[in-house]
Amino acid sequence: MTSERAAFAVEVTDPQPGCSVLLIGAKTAADAFAVRVGQGGVIRTSVTLADATGASDLVCAFGVPEFRGSDVSRLAGITDLLGPAGQLWVFDSAGHGDSAGSLSMQISTTLARAGLAIVDILEGRCVIALCAMVKG
Repeated sequence: MTSERAAFAVEVTDPQPGCSVLLIGAKTAADAFAVRVGQGGVIRTSVTLADATGASDLVCAFGVPEFRGSDVSRLAGITDLLGPAGQLWVFDSAGHGDSAGSLSMQISTTLARAGLAIVDILEGRCVIALCAMVKG
């Protein structure tokens, strides 16, 4: 992950001082998030979605393939990663032959089928960002 993409992720997620953040698939973004959450915050990282544990205020997934697929069973437990009012942000880039719009729709559909409500969809700096929260 480039520093520009990490800066974009921090900008759009707007982590607050003292919050807990789980970064999936982008350990290199940890420093950028740590500056924002400060000493009272917690930054945890996971290489894959399957390895991720514990609830956080903010979960950021970078290029995690499970969000692109239609098999929502691979997302079992995703809501367990979100604390009360926690947000899940999925960041991804369209590959060759894909458009940002079709990728956004694919990820949105997968998140909705997994029981999450889509809150926001952003595009910028060659990346798409989708925010979701637990329904209810």
